Amino acid sequence: MKKIITLVLLLLPTIVHAQFTEQIDSIKLVGTIDDSLVFIVHSTINGGAIGVDTDGNPVKLEEVEYIEEDNILKVNILYSQVLIATCYCPVQTIIKIKKDVYTKAVVEVMRRMICGGTETNPEFGNYMSVDIKEIDLLNMNIDNYPILSNITVFPNPVQNVFHISLGENRTANLEIYSIQGNLLLNKGITSEQGIDVSFLYSGLYFIVIDKKYVYKIIKE
Repeated sequence: MKKIITLVLLLLPTIVHAQFTEQIDSIKLVGTIDDSLVFIVHSTINGGAIGVDTDGNPVKLEEVEYIEEDNILKVNILYSQVLIATCYCPVQTIIKIKKDVYTKAVVEVMRRMICGGTETNPEFGNYMSVDIKEIDLLNMNIDNYPILSNITVFPNPVQNVFHISLGENRTANLEIYSIQGNLLLNKGITSEQGIDVSFLYSGLYFIVIDKKYVYKIIKE
C-alpha cells in the first residue's frame, strides 16, 4: 500500500506540468501565397483570467518581427497579456517566409504583461520568452504539399459577403486571419455558403480552409 501511494505522489507533479505549460505546440505549413510559404504557429500562453483587453481577449498579438541574419530568418511573435493568472490560452499566428531565400527559420513566441494603464497608454513589462522552435527550410518537401485547385473564393475583392465553392467537399472549417495573424472568425461552412464579413475593416485578410488551404481576400 505504501508503494502505491509513493508512486502517485511522484507522478503527480509530472501530470500537472503537462496540463499547464506555455509552449509552441506546433508550426504547420498551410500553403503558399505568391513567393512565400505560409505557416500557422499554434501556441499556448499564460493569459489573464482576471482581466481582458478592450476586445475581450486575455492575450493580444502585438507584432510579428522578421529579422534577417545571413541565411537564417528570426521570427519574433510578440503577445501582451492583461494580468498573470492560471489561464492557459491557445493562440494562433500566421507567419510568411519567402521561398528559396533562407536555410532555417527560428520562431520565438514572447509575451509581456500590461501592468496597468489603458489601451491607449499602457504600462508594459518586459517581454519574456514562451518557447523557441526551428524550421528547417532546406529539408521541407514543398512539392508534396496539396495544390489549391478545387476551392474557389468569390467575389474578390468583397464588400460584405463572399462565397466559397468547395468542389467535391460538402463541408469544411473556415478561419479568417488579419494580416497580423489575429484569428477573426472560425466556423463550419458548406459549399456556396455566404460568409458575412461586414464586420471587417477594409484591407487584406487570409482565409484558411480545413487548416490546409490558404487564400488572400481583399475587403473593400
